[in-house]
Amino acid sequence: MKKIVLIIAIVLLPFIGNAQTSVFDKFDGNDEVTTIVVTKKAFELMMKFGGGSEEAREYAEMVGNLDGLKVFTTESKSIAGDMEGTVKSYLKSAKLAELIRVDDKDAQVRIYVKEGKDDDHVKELLMFVNGLEKHMGDNDRKAEAVIVSLTGDIDLNKIAELTEKMNISGGEHLKKANK
Repeated sequence: MKKIVLIIAIVLLPFIGNAQTSVFDKFDGNDEVTTIVVTKKAFELMMKFGGGSEEAREYAEMVGNLDGLKVFTTESKSIAGDMEGTVKSYLKSAKLAELIRVDDKDAQVRIYVKEGKDDDHVKELLMFVNGLEKHMGDNDRKAEAVIVSLTGDIDLNKIAELTEKMNISGGEHLKKANK
């Protein structure tokens, strides 16, 4: 009996470990969703090829402990609704705490975190921005909703800089969260 339980646990372990990190992957491959995925390996390569300047060293420190970044953006109102439902569902099981909430006539921004090793670090940062099309002006992109999922050992003091350098929509709200 113990062997059967052990075998079942070993078989199910990859699915349990993957469930939290892949909940938003259902949007990947959808023609109406722009997806950006940066893996731990990519962050490691960024560290190696950063250069010798002080700014490059700080950037390498910032990304060195990150495991992954996923960004999903859509212009579709129906997919934005699906994204909102997926985020709400994920929050029920992921044990994330709300860090900041911004509601105004232009957009709704929610930033959630999972506690890390101290008050300045988190294991996961999830940002959901909805209603952006009103806020983006007359440029070619008319984003309706954005999900940003960042995992690893995240220093909140430095993460706003990273999202700004990577030009991620909604990243400016992280500066507000850190104050």
